[in-house]
This record gives sequence, structure tokens and C-alpha cells, in this order.
Amino acid sequence: MFEKYAHEWEEIGQYPSAWGMPNPKRNFPISEKDNFKLALDGKQPMYIPSMSAMTAFSPRLVVDNVVRAWVLEADPIRPGDDITGGEDMFGVFWEYVPITGGSMVRPGDPKIPDINRFEDYITFPNLDEWDWQGSADSNKDYLVEDKMVRVWLMNGLNERIISLMDFANVMVAYVDDDLKPGVHRFFDQLCNFYDDLIARFRKYYHADVLMFNDDWGTQRGPQFSIDTAREMLVPYIQRIVESCHKNDMYFELHSCGKNDLIAPAFAEANVDIWMPQEDINDFDLLYRLIGDKVMLGMAIKASPEMSEDDVFALAKDFMEKYGKDGRAIPSAGFMPVPRLDEFLYFLSREAYDK
Repeated sequence: MFEKYAHEWEEIGQYPSAWGMPNPKRNFPISEKDNFKLALDGKQPMYIPSMSAMTAFSPRLVVDNVVRAWVLEADPIRPGDDITGGEDMFGVFWEYVPITGGSMVRPGDPKIPDINRFEDYITFPNLDEWDWQGSADSNKDYLVEDKMVRVWLMNGLNERIISLMDFANVMVAYVDDDLKPGVHRFFDQLCNFYDDLIARFRKYYHADVLMFNDDWGTQRGPQFSIDTAREMLVPYIQRIVESCHKNDMYFELHSCGKNDLIAPAFAEANVDIWMPQEDINDFDLLYRLIGDKVMLGMAIKASPEMSEDDVFALAKDFMEKYGKDGRAIPSAGFMPVPRLDEFLYFLSREAYDK
């Protein structure tokens, strides 16, 4: 059925992988990076964009990645490594929780007890003191040119201020007129700091995408109203997006939770990519709400146990519902599903050729 494109799916090598997982290089007509950029720029890609087009990168140089046990680079943190947590770049202590494979801040003793006086409690890191060139040199073979470098920033705006103040205190500060000015001043300075950080990500690692961790939701709904999001967070997300765009980078918001009620705020903030959390979000609704403005990761309910016929049917259904313009990213969870990517490639090549 797809003989015309079979040679393009041939494996012609292997890309580096932080955890040693198979990462095949295929005989595609254009690189995965160039293809993904076509979609992000509002143009027709040659085949369906895939998250495999990006090299996940969270360098050991950024201490937040180390204390949160999420180092993906040439010298990664691997499952089973001896991790204890530690202080992040703002002096907040993260405690590693082995059963979850990640770290969290123990609540009850916030680093910033009064956001209106945050300068009394924290200092912003001096990025000139970090060994940027050494980190870049050690990762030169890991960061390949024909894949997009997707650099993680583990603590965004909401997550950063929660780590410094505790969750309940932040939710109060977002709506208390006496505390809002402190939040705005803090986010203003944080955006200036991130602007410098993003420029260095681009300069030293040639980063293409900023993966910005900032959960705004819970399992049942958003942490705050869309009006609060628009007032307290959207203007600063816009600034970080601008920092990315002026450095020839794209902005991906990683925001877990059931966020349909605040999804329009993501579009208003000019977010380029959002991968909604599976199982708790209505993907059809999100696609109708913002699918024409934000490149969305769309869930495919596939499993490794499925027959090839069933997997093909799911791939065909995805292309018919979401894949016609190449603006949706198929997401099938963490377990690889045999032939799903292959079927999506063939179906999209055929569709986009027309």
C-alpha cells in the first residue's frame, strides 16, 4: 500500500540517546527538525511531526535539573542512580522521593514568607559564573544538528513561585490586592533572568525549543480562574515567548492538569506547543478551542498489545481528525506501540503529497 515511501522508512543509523533507548535515524526526504519547523511556522510539513524530532536536553549545568533528578544529556541521571535532591538555583531544598522518581519541596517553611519583600530572602543566580562552554563541549556529540534541541526549564513561573512560597500562599497572593504587586515585581525580575538564560541556551547549545515546566492544573480543573491567569501569568508567559522568538527558538508550555477552562489563555500568551496531560483532558474540545493557534499534542489510545490492524485503524483515525494540516502531534504515552509511528508516517506522506 505504501511501497512509494517504504525506502524512506529505512533505518540508516542511530542518534544518541540519554538513556540508551533506540533512537533510529531514517531515510526521510528532509530532516525531522526541518519538517517540524515547517509545521511550527504555519506551513505544510512533508510528514506528520513527531516528538522524536526533538532531542530532550536538561543539562547538568543547571542545578535545578540535578536536584529534581531530571538530567538528560551526555552524562545523564539514570533510573536507579543515587539521588538525594538538594538546593536549586534559588536556594530552595528539593527532597528526592524514590517511589515517584522525582523531587519535591517539603511545605511549611517557605523561602519567601512575604512576597512584597522577596529581595530580602533570595538572590538571583549569576549566570556568568556557570561553565557554559564546558557544558557545551561535553554535549557536542549528544546535540545533533538534524534534530531540534529541546532544552528543559524545570521551574517556570507558577511552579517557581510555589517552590518559594508554598502552594496555598501563592494562590492567596494571586488574588490579594496587597500581595499582587510583589508577585508582579518578582515575575518581572524572573522574566529578565529567564531572558538571559534563554539567550545562553541558544548561544551555547543551539537550542531550538524551550520546554517550560509550569503546571497550572489539578486532576479536576485549573488551580485558578482564567481571569487570574490573564492578570498574573499570561503577560509574563508572553515575555518569555518573546525571549524565545527573538533567539530563533520556539516555546513549548508543559502544563499538566485538566486545563480546558484556561486553554484560551495559552493561545493568548502566544504559546507555540502544548502537550496536554492524557486521560484527564478532552482532546477534541482542546483542539476546537485552540488547535488553530497552538500546536497540540493529541492523545492516541494505543497500547503495545494491539494488533497491527487495530494500530493502523487508530493511525488512520488520527490523520482524519487531527492530521490534515500537520499542526497536531501524535502522543501515545510512554510505551512504544509497534508500527504506530510507521503507519502515521506513511499516511501523512500520502496525505500531504496530495
